[in-house]
Amino acid sequence: MNKYQSNKSFEEHITEFLQQPGVIPEFLNVALEDYVKDGDFNSFYKSLEYVVKAREGVTGLAKKTKLSRTTLYDIFNNKKEPKVITLAKILDELGLKLQVA
Repeated sequence: MNKYQSNKSFEEHITEFLQQPGVIPEFLNVALEDYVKDGDFNSFYKSLEYVVKAREGVTGLAKKTKLSRTTLYDIFNNKKEPKVITLAKILDELGLKLQVA
């Protein structure tokens, strides 16, 4: 195995990266900026899923937000578009805020 190969999956790498202090807000801001540029909200939802998994997992978030796991997975997989209040609730539970700058 050369020095660039790894036995870790992409998800394991991104989870490790997101556990570094201060990374999550910038990570989500970049995903949101990408949405503004290309109109594809799916990348933001997927980024949000990575953050949730790095923090406490979908089950933990579901319990704290009183949203079902199915609803959360539907949002993360772009099967359901959340209301702003739902997105704000998820971000609030992650210690983040939805704001306009």
